[in-house]
Amino acid sequence: MRWDFNLLFMLLVLAFAGTGCQNGNVPETRVTFTKSVDGDIYFQPEEKSGYEKVMPDSLGNRVLKLDLKEPGYYRYVSTKQVFYPVYLTPGSRVEIVEDTDGVTFKGDHAAENTFLAENAFIGVSADGVDTYSAEWLKMNEEGVERVIGKLRESGLLREFVRQQELKYRYGFYNQLLEGPALMAMFMNKNVQLPDDYYDFLKDLKFDDPLITRVPKWFQIMLAAFERMEKEGMLEVSPDNFMEIYGKRIEDEKVRSLFLVNLLDFTLQKGYSDQFPNYMMSVRRLITDSMAVAQLPVIEARYQAAREANEAILRGMPAPEFKAVDVKGKEYSSSDFKGKVQVLDFWFTGCVPCRAEMPYMEKLADELEGLPIVFVSMSLDTGNELVGLWKQMVKDKKGAEYHLNVPDGFKSTLAKSYLIRAVPRIVIIDKEGKIVDAYAKRPSDPKLKMQLEQLIKE
Repeated sequence: MRWDFNLLFMLLVLAFAGTGCQNGNVPETRVTFTKSVDGDIYFQPEEKSGYEKVMPDSLGNRVLKLDLKEPGYYRYVSTKQVFYPVYLTPGSRVEIVEDTDGVTFKGDHAAENTFLAENAFIGVSADGVDTYSAEWLKMNEEGVERVIGKLRESGLLREFVRQQELKYRYGFYNQLLEGPALMAMFMNKNVQLPDDYYDFLKDLKFDDPLITRVPKWFQIMLAAFERMEKEGMLEVSPDNFMEIYGKRIEDEKVRSLFLVNLLDFTLQKGYSDQFPNYMMSVRRLITDSMAVAQLPVIEARYQAAREANEAILRGMPAPEFKAVDVKGKEYSSSDFKGKVQVLDFWFTGCVPCRAEMPYMEKLADELEGLPIVFVSMSLDTGNELVGLWKQMVKDKKGAEYHLNVPDGFKSTLAKSYLIRAVPRIVIIDKEGKIVDAYAKRPSDPKLKMQLEQLIKE
């Protein structure tokens, strides 16, 4: 079975997925590409977004030399834009051959890669079966077990079988966790999930160190924990969530690498005044030597981020703003004096921003009547985009204010908050001082808890 490139593209979730590195000398891994058909081919780690073209050298040969530290998965995209997962190990020699009959594998792991090409699994549907319905869920759960059963009976390398079983299971978990949101964002289709849809999370364990070799393992685990919070399966805590996650992970290596990745991911999202507390809460849970070795680098990155954000640290006076609603009425910071302010920066072309809008609107309605105000801050500029913004928000009802910031990303306000990407949530206290310039998104229940605690102060 071949994997359809376009179907994968719809299901991709862009995210960070580092697994650290090992010490020692490792033989070079070589991948040779042989093709007798015209067209471009691509090859890169499976978890990486985008596609890297394989170019011939001066002699016309297409050979990649990889410094692979542990077994892992790559993706080959053929001239017909069909993609194939490729299993590689340190020092292996793999040849990928493409001709008019298709793609075949030679050299090391030829049997494993042929199995992958013939036994791909990704959520499938059938006529009359709604995606993510109870019937679809049962059909795909059976499909996962069926392909895993075939894998176990394949006679292939034991380590490959063990790792690939995890890959099948976690790939399915990833679709369950991310699929409905992707359908809403890219297909504008909201699905009704069965009551037991997330029951698999109740017994989900992270007890096998090979998890860290599964592409997107970190994103899948993080999405699982965040969904557990939303479903009431895990305690919600804005301050101690990292420790709560860490205690849920049984294997030392998985726990250590997950927490290091979570610290790194937190810095990627933006500066956090809470970061030293996060570090302190999980340091004792990070015991794997490979993960421990990464902590000094992460701490240095935090210090650099603190210096870069010194003007918008917690307790600093919030920059004043002026913005207008769809009718041209001007609002300023002074209009909301004495209230906690939640500023939601976005623009109409941002798909994740639009996906968060219903959560922010719900949050504003739930906290209406309390000394808190929610302000949607559009950064759209130009007649066309501002017109689109007006069209999007003109009929919105509820407690949230919908304003546009003149000059958008080039405005003094956006520059003051160092806004280069959205969505971006900023929280300001009743005294007009910054509480969090990189707050959590409204779909995260930790934001609501943070705001409720702030209102009580």
